[in-house]
Parts: sequence; C-alpha cells; structure tokens
Amino acid sequence: MIDTNLVKIRKEKNYYLCYFVESRKVINVNKTGAKIIDLFFNKKHYSNVLNKNKNFLKELKEILKKDHRGGFPFIKEEQMDVPIIAELQLNTLCNLRCKHCCQKEYDKSMNIKKIENILKILHKAKIFEINLVGGELFLRPDIYKIVTLCCKKYNFAVNIITNGTLLSEKLIEKLALFKNNLAFLISIEGINEHNDEIRGKGTFKKIEKTLQLLRKNKIYFETSTTINAINIKHWKEITDYCEKLGISCNFNLFKPFKLTQQELIIKPNKYFKFIEEIFKYRTTHNSHIGLTNAAIVANMTKGDPRKECKATLSGLTIDVNGKMIPCPFLKGAGYYNGKNLPNFSKNFINKWKTNYWFKDFRKGNLNECQTCSYIFCEMGW
Repeated sequence: MIDTNLVKIRKEKNYYLCYFVESRKVINVNKTGAKIIDLFFNKKHYSNVLNKNKNFLKELKEILKKDHRGGFPFIKEEQMDVPIIAELQLNTLCNLRCKHCCQKEYDKSMNIKKIENILKILHKAKIFEINLVGGELFLRPDIYKIVTLCCKKYNFAVNIITNGTLLSEKLIEKLALFKNNLAFLISIEGINEHNDEIRGKGTFKKIEKTLQLLRKNKIYFETSTTINAINIKHWKEITDYCEKLGISCNFNLFKPFKLTQQELIIKPNKYFKFIEEIFKYRTTHNSHIGLTNAAIVANMTKGDPRKECKATLSGLTIDVNGKMIPCPFLKGAGYYNGKNLPNFSKNFINKWKTNYWFKDFRKGNLNECQTCSYIFCEMGW
C-alpha cells in the first residue's frame, strides 16, 4: 500500500508526534490536535475542520513558521519510543579520496534485497525521515530504484548526502518527480580551486553543474562544508556563493581520523573565532548559515541549553554491514572495532533501547561531541 499522507502521525509516551513530510517540521500535540491535523491535512476535510478549529490551525501555522534548526527542540532527556530519523549507509564505494575523509574501506555495497527489507521494517515502525549516505550513493546503478521506494512507496522524507559529482541531467529530472520528499546535502570544501585542493582537481565544476541542475528542477538542496585548517580562511567565499544561489550552507568541524590528517586540525581559538564571525555575519546579512553543533548554537542564540549530541534519543544509524551504530564517526575512529554491535532486524527498537553500546552512548552524552573526546585523547592530539 502506498503511503500518501502529507503528515505522518504516531503516538509517543505522553503525546502524539506529527511530522510534515515536505517541510520536515515535527511537532508534538495531544490526541485531539493529532486528530484535527489528520482530518485537515491527510483526509482533506478543509471547511468542516477550519470552521470548528480556527484558533488551533492559526497557532499551528505560526509554529510551523518557526526555524527548527539544530534538531528536534522538544527532545530534552527523554528517549523516543521509536526513532524519528534513520540513517542508512548504502555503500562505502566512492569516486573521490578527500583529504578529510573518515572512511577506511571503499569496497562495500549493501545488497538491494537487504535495503528493501530494512526500508519495509522502518516504515512499519513509523520512522519519519531517512538519510541515505555512502560512500558515494550515485555509484550505485540502482540508486533511483531505492529513492523511488523511499519516496513513492513509503513516503519518507529523504535526505541524500552526496559529493555531487556524478549526477546526470537525466537522473536529476527523474528525481524531480519526488521533489516534495527530497532534500540534497551537497559537499563542497571551498569555491573553485579551494574545493579542488581538498576534493580533487576538476570536482568543483562537476558540483556546480549539479547545483544548477537541482535549482533548475526545483529540488531542495543545501551545501555542507567540513571546516578545517586549509579552508577555514575561505569560509566567506562559500557563504557568499550560497547566498547568490539563495540556499543554506552548513559548516561542521573537521574531526581527525588518521595520522596523515594532522595538517587539517584547527586550533581551538581559531575555531571559536570563526564561530563568532559566522554568527555576526549571519545576523548582519540575514543569511541561512548552519553550524552542526547544537550546544554552541544554543549558547550563541540564547536558546535553551542543548547537549552536543542527542542522536540516539531520536535517531538510528544502520551501516553498510547492517549493523546498528550509535555514532558513525566513533565507528570511523575505531572505537567500536571488535565490539558487539547489534544487527538490524524486526526487533530493532528493542535493541536500540537496550543494547549496551547505545545505553553507554546515552549515559556519557556530555556537552561536547564524544567523537572529538575519543579521537583527540586516544590519538594524542
């Protein structure tokens, strides 16, 4: 059965979650609120619902207007009954060898039958959102089939993380059929030669072509930059470029995974100066700039205090081997090597709640990223 609902609704412990697929906004309401939203958005009983619930719908409209950057703000310390989002690693194959890459292997690909089974289980469990990651996804000849399953059959909100060098015009036109469900996160590390210094010669031209085609086909996309010692001085070029395109750009801190990456490490005082400059620029230019550090963002914006990572309270990662991983970056750093991580299966929710490594991650969820703590301490940086 095809899922065509505009809003996915499910019951949690003390409230109902309503996930708006196209806008990726999720709110918590009581039973009555969930029923009104279902009748109005999914069953399309417009006039009848509007006449009886004008104030509720007006308030809902204002809530949906708010910027929810930095994850799901209603999640404090309480774990969800079911994850909101699942990240699925389809392969480790990649056509690039970027200087900051955390992968150690480039030769694995998940079987299509396994992917189909995982998606079926996630849909039945009422997962709302799927991140499709690699490697590089567009090395898979069946990637369009996988995206079709996610969007058309299961109506997931789908985030595709890609280096943007392999998408043809024909494929992008086909993907545009699902633009209400799709969002692309394209990796760039600078503009022109500054990107190519990190990602490889000629890559920026290919990425730029993809960005223009996504824009032409009205598919939502943002950029993601791993800020490091090489490209930190060029951050303004990236924000200016994205501003001209009218898109959001996101910055995340480089995390070293190999001894050969020491030249990319940013000194703390330089990184925090960069953050101050980013926030000043964002305020004065009204730019859409994201920083993937919930604790710092909350502090800079005077919001409610946030812990750095709530991934295992609301999310789940399934790696290319079908293993459930609390943190893919910790895996890349070697922290989980040889440890008893659970296999994804029909009873994945129970494993997600009770497995030792997931519980251990939640217990130690400090006000900084555990990945940084582990890597810098263990590798002596």
